[in-house]
Amino acid sequence: MNEDLPASAPAAGSLSLTPAPASASAPAAAPTPPSAIGKPAPSSKKWEGFWFRRRSVPLPTWRLWLCALGTAAAITLGVGSQLHSWLAVTDPVSGAKYIAIEGWAPDEVARRTQEIADDTHAVRIFCTGMPLEKGHYLAAWKTDADVTAITLAKLGVDPQRICPAAGGAAKVDRTRAMAMGLKEVLDGEGIPASDRKINLVSQGTHARRSRDVFQDVLGPEWQVGIHSIPSSEYDPAKWYRQSAGVKGVIAETAAICLRAVGLVD
Repeated sequence: MNEDLPASAPAAGSLSLTPAPASASAPAAAPTPPSAIGKPAPSSKKWEGFWFRRRSVPLPTWRLWLCALGTAAAITLGVGSQLHSWLAVTDPVSGAKYIAIEGWAPDEVARRTQEIADDTHAVRIFCTGMPLEKGHYLAAWKTDADVTAITLAKLGVDPQRICPAAGGAAKVDRTRAMAMGLKEVLDGEGIPASDRKINLVSQGTHARRSRDVFQDVLGPEWQVGIHSIPSSEYDPAKWYRQSAGVKGVIAETAAICLRAVGLVD
């Protein structure tokens, strides 16, 4: 009965155990990767490369921080130990015939100015100053310059050697205002170019800034020296242990820094 069937065809009613060959036109299915269980999804890189970029930044270790702090402490101690003497500079001009005293300074500065004038044979003492802030309506003298001039005369200085040179009222840059008052008087004195040397007398840490301001106002045709008279309010050798010394050093250091960057004159 089955003689007409091909030899390879299975007999009717029987199961074929040989798998059918895959169709040439059907692609093989890609294997499904195992799901990552417990792992976070990769971060979105939507904004990277446009607004943000990833960078690795090296951070200092505690050893580097320790070295940096030690170096900073050493520099601070080294600079601090010399800061007061740098501010309270004494550097007079040799052969100066003229002296200028800052009128705001206390009587001790006036007394020392008398000694300096006698030792250097100064021919004129110019007293700078500003209008009095208190007692203006009570005293016969209206400026620090007038009060200092009378004080020098009481100390025995010949009045003919004393010349008040008050500046105008000012709320800021008071030292410059005093220097401008001195310049106005000096310009009217007709002093020869060869004699244009003057030594300024100031107090404590104010000395360096005063000399710089007076030199700037008087101009390069004048040589300006400086005498710094120690303050009686604290011991200059232990200025960092007394409030008056600390305040003076901090205030003058800040003023010099502000002047250096052009924020004040």
